[in-house]
Amino acid sequence: MAGHKMKIKVEIEDGKTKSNLLLEGEDLYTAKQRIEKFIEYAYETSESGATKSFTPEFIPQWIGEYNLEDLSQKEKLYILLEREHKGDWVRSQDIKEEYERIYGEEIKLSSVSTYLSRFHDQGAMARKGSRAQREYRLFEGIRI
Repeated sequence: MAGHKMKIKVEIEDGKTKSNLLLEGEDLYTAKQRIEKFIEYAYETSESGATKSFTPEFIPQWIGEYNLEDLSQKEKLYILLEREHKGDWVRSQDIKEEYERIYGEEIKLSSVSTYLSRFHDQGAMARKGSRAQREYRLFEGIRI
């Protein structure tokens, strides 16, 4: 399959919870490891009776470069912008949905809006539009 990008989707449903994993463009070894970890997590969650309202739906390749447990919401949001939206104009609602899909955890829309505004105030983002239609764009090469 040289030259072809593989897309793998795994869905686990145990009656109480539904978990999804989507892998794209990964090498076989990495994909296998991530699928095994995902299945172990789903099994442990099911066995312990724990229910988690969110699980990642899509895990980009770059996410493995970070220890997510050590990062704040603000840091995770900045990394998401840096990795997925360099030079793109984005809205708070879209970033909220993408954050939840990638990190598998809930974030308030007001938190996303506040963080984007702070990034702008710190000189890391451009801003345009009225309050109701506000959009932000991350400047390239700036790290906060």
